[in-house]
Amino acid sequence: MSDNVVKFRRIEKKPEPPVKKPRGPTPTWVPFTVLVAIAVAIYFVQRSGLLGG
Repeated sequence: MSDNVVKFRRIEKKPEPPVKKPRGPTPTWVPFTVLVAIAVAIYFVQRSGLLGG
């Protein structure tokens, strides 16, 4: 009778991915600095003549 019993394996659980630590809020000067850097980059690209004109 025991020959007809189906044995089940326990399903292995995948390890949980590491939890990312939440970052603090960005400082207020960061967006301003990014905008200034983009403006300076555009200025120098225009001065070098790569965009034509």
